[in-house]
Amino acid sequence: MRIGWLLLLGLCPAVFAATDLNLSAESGGLNAVVVSPGETVPYAIVGELSDADNLGLAMVAFDLSFSGGALAQADTPSSMPMQNFAAPLGLSNPAGFGGTPSAGTLVQVGGAQNTINNFFAPLPTGGVITGIALPGAPQVLATGTLVAPLQVGTYVLAVDNVMANVLREGTTGDPFWAVDAAKVGTKTSLVIEVAALFTPLDTLSVAKIGKQPLHIDAGPSYAGRPYWMLGTFTGTTPGIMLANGTHLPLNPSAYLNFTVSHPNSAVLSNSLGTLDASGQATAFFILPHVPPSVAGLVIHHAYVLLQPVDFASNAVEVTLVP
Repeated sequence: MRIGWLLLLGLCPAVFAATDLNLSAESGGLNAVVVSPGETVPYAIVGELSDADNLGLAMVAFDLSFSGGALAQADTPSSMPMQNFAAPLGLSNPAGFGGTPSAGTLVQVGGAQNTINNFFAPLPTGGVITGIALPGAPQVLATGTLVAPLQVGTYVLAVDNVMANVLREGTTGDPFWAVDAAKVGTKTSLVIEVAALFTPLDTLSVAKIGKQPLHIDAGPSYAGRPYWMLGTFTGTTPGIMLANGTHLPLNPSAYLNFTVSHPNSAVLSNSLGTLDASGQATAFFILPHVPPSVAGLVIHHAYVLLQPVDFASNAVEVTLVP
């Protein structure tokens, strides 16, 4: 039963509670990150209570889901204070603090402190730590890693089905620690953008010859594959759906036709080549002498992988300025 381990601890909370638990899914302290295809992404679930009318978290549990694929079990805490929520010091569901994998999601990540002061059963055996996740002191509740999808796109790690108890203000643990239910506050997801084309330069001046690096990073899963960089000056939406269902985010234009017909040209060098052992390469858009009147033009580039054509990158842009 989903809440069975909570009932075993005697953690049935009082009905009325004002405290909210706010949760944030993060990677490197951010709620949105850009990664390469197949990259391993560390994540943390951070919690903070909305008020200090309590003595901190007594129990927390939540589900995790990832729109980019199945999740492996989250980490078991190895340091305080969250180690106090995992067996043997605390108590969690039978699969452990890291949650139960179920149809790609993680069910009931988390655990509870030994608020009943258990001493007769094999676990929980820990004491109780107060002050966890109080306002101004957010606490990393759980950590783990996920693998980014191999296809370019935007994916979300979401927190759901949150349950939490807090230690009641004034409780001393004699004979037990009184707890109250915390309400669910904000739940901020981690947005993971998988990109495979990057550039450090997004403007070129029409007053001089310029060069924009186009750094390809399709990831090691695509190592050794041939690639073809293409371009357009008519935007990226709706793009072109290729015969096998791969979406190329470039609209038809005369420049697109040119890049198809003239690979590795003086304008778009190294546009047709082979990815290295890391799935990487670099092409260059080289702006020739052009009239000042073309200032304001936005040019996009993206690439496809060949043999077969089953992958298209995101598009990057360069704006021509005076």
